[in-house]
Amino acid sequence: MKSPFLDQDYERIRQKAYAIRHNYFDDMDKHLLNLESALMKKGIDVLWMKDRDSLYDTIAGLVKNLNTRRLTFDTQIPFDSKFQSIAEIVPVELAEDSSDDIDLFVVNADFAVSDSGSIVFLDRKSKYCFNKAKNMVVIVNIDQIIANQQDLSFFIALKYMSKEKKMPEDVKIIQNQLQYVFPSHLSFLSDQVISQEAMKITVILYLNDIEDIMSSEILKESLYCIECGRCLDVCPVASACDNISPIQLIKMNCLDKYNQSQHLFSHTTLCGACEAVCPVNIPLIRLMFSEMLASNNVVKPSRSKQLYALFSKRSKLNKANHSFLKYFFVKRFFGQNKFLGRYFQSQNGDFFNVTYKQPYEDNPNELIKDTDIE
Repeated sequence: MKSPFLDQDYERIRQKAYAIRHNYFDDMDKHLLNLESALMKKGIDVLWMKDRDSLYDTIAGLVKNLNTRRLTFDTQIPFDSKFQSIAEIVPVELAEDSSDDIDLFVVNADFAVSDSGSIVFLDRKSKYCFNKAKNMVVIVNIDQIIANQQDLSFFIALKYMSKEKKMPEDVKIIQNQLQYVFPSHLSFLSDQVISQEAMKITVILYLNDIEDIMSSEILKESLYCIECGRCLDVCPVASACDNISPIQLIKMNCLDKYNQSQHLFSHTTLCGACEAVCPVNIPLIRLMFSEMLASNNVVKPSRSKQLYALFSKRSKLNKANHSFLKYFFVKRFFGQNKFLGRYFQSQNGDFFNVTYKQPYEDNPNELIKDTDIE
């Protein structure tokens, strides 16, 4: 299936997506309550979880209350090690092929829709598990909620828009209660009889400790991310950062109370490739630069002046395009980082493709994007 936006103006689409996400977060409390109400009307239980510890504890409590013997996870969160002692963990691949029952199925939603209460799953590994479990827990990250049903197809297409222009192969939308389908072996019948009963579904609205991000008008834009993975695909130094994407780095550093992720910024080139491909038009360079300054001010205040000095020379180096100047620039700013040094020396085109100018003196925290620097 081809993307319906193939022939449309991509920049206009990005601006529309940004505006929709901005409006959602402006009224997020209202949309969350609407989603909770819509789900409860369908007989779906709703729980609110603030952080990962409370999420672990709640699911462990459900495992015990539901007398769970066998459970399956299809999530980005590493649950297995926490639950191996209280139940049998069935890998998704085995659960897919097995005819045995699953007592509890825990899965991440890709999107949820506030006004309709729809829960959306895209190309999940567990595509055949949705009717094989007696109970299901759906984790919905509150930053992956869409306000209106009419915008759902738009964001699905955005998430999958790529060079191949392909759409997801498997889309599942829970709009009402599901049925658990199971075989019944009756002694007076020679053939197996298929029966079904209502599946118990619990939706966890997961806040994922994002209060600090929400409190910043600048960093709040990082939550507009729809987890398409495109910024990771184009990042030239992701391999040096444990394959952490630019948007993940921004969020991690903001939530990192002990400043343990700050060292990853030493690999950042601020080349702007991630920002150019973001389908939601998130200003990733501005957000990353803001976090770099915040981190460096914690560690070493003088570092912020060095960063501004680096940015002030970017446009000149682009125009000079002189290997001799490039060599000394790299040696000065990245002499201690062999990975970045090799990366910069290998560039044949413009040294940087994003330029900034010094913030106004009366507002040193304001970063101005300017592509016309002389």
